[in-house]
Amino acid sequence: MRVERKVIAIIMILSMWCSFASCDDEFVEDQNPTEEVDTNEDVNNGDDSTGDNTSEEGNTEEGNSSDDTSKDGNRTTIENKVFNETLIIDGHENDSLLIRNCTFENIDDIALVIKTVDELIIRDCIFRNLNSHAIFLQAGQNSNNITIEGNEIYDVAGIGIFAGEGHTNTKCINNKIHDVAFVDVEGHTPHGIYLCGKNFLIEDNTIFNCGSLDGKGLGISVRSYGTISKNKIYNGRASGIAFSSDHPAFNGTLLIENNVIFDNYENAITLYLSNEDSPLGNITVRFNTMLSDNKPVVYANSWKSLSSELVSYGNILIRTDGDDTYIDSSSSNSIFKKCKTYIVVKTSVLLILMRETFI
Repeated sequence: MRVERKVIAIIMILSMWCSFASCDDEFVEDQNPTEEVDTNEDVNNGDDSTGDNTSEEGNTEEGNSSDDTSKDGNRTTIENKVFNETLIIDGHENDSLLIRNCTFENIDDIALVIKTVDELIIRDCIFRNLNSHAIFLQAGQNSNNITIEGNEIYDVAGIGIFAGEGHTNTKCINNKIHDVAFVDVEGHTPHGIYLCGKNFLIEDNTIFNCGSLDGKGLGISVRSYGTISKNKIYNGRASGIAFSSDHPAFNGTLLIENNVIFDNYENAITLYLSNEDSPLGNITVRFNTMLSDNKPVVYANSWKSLSSELVSYGNILIRTDGDDTYIDSSSSNSIFKKCKTYIVVKTSVLLILMRETFI
């Protein structure tokens, strides 16, 4: 009943908000999966009830549609496959490859490894029952403009989606990620989405039931700059969204906007900004709706780069335990001194909203 009331409260607050506001821990090391698949041959490592459906886009087969053809052009396609062993995509001969409607399941190692390849699309696939990571853009390799869209990732021991520093312009869009990041995999902390490369886009994803029983595993963890927008993150064992400066941040702008974050065990947003050797240029936090049970809604430690700036406005901050600490900063030189425009919703207001809902 408690969760239902908070969800109702959030819906009410979002309705109110829309009337006056709108808006446009550790690094995973190099992995060495044992089997590499040549996409020019039969790529099915498991059950294949559909036959060999590796095809040139434009040849209509079961699972294809004219909309897909017009959207994706003449891409080489791997589709309608079931994989029970690691699939590795490496080399520029695989540029613009489309992996669509495939299932990766019951795998002890990483399910899908991406190395040096550009313009790859992973769309409408299922990743489940995995003892390691699901989608893994390997550290020490380089890619550009990888799109991971419309996939469902669940029952995964490790990371849902990972990309190392050399993978730029990575896009994670409209994925459903849940029941992931149960345990450390080879000593590395898992997260729902974990991106280190620059200029990423993380948009319209739903992430829930993320993290381990010992409080590890963020919904979205980033180490560089890009956009985190319109995601729904809830019921996690750690924070909903976090930035950490323990890897090169490339001095870009991190935009966090229009996210709904609630019922996570830690802060809704956590910003670890203490490393002046790898600063962001700017951080903008705006138009987010965030609820916390018994922790400050936003936490940030010291901001050491004098050339950097944090801007925060238009956020709704909610605590259900009655505490008045909505923003916590470990530094007396608080980075949030400039951040004057946010809405605080106290427990009493929530109760009024819920009472009016049930009348």
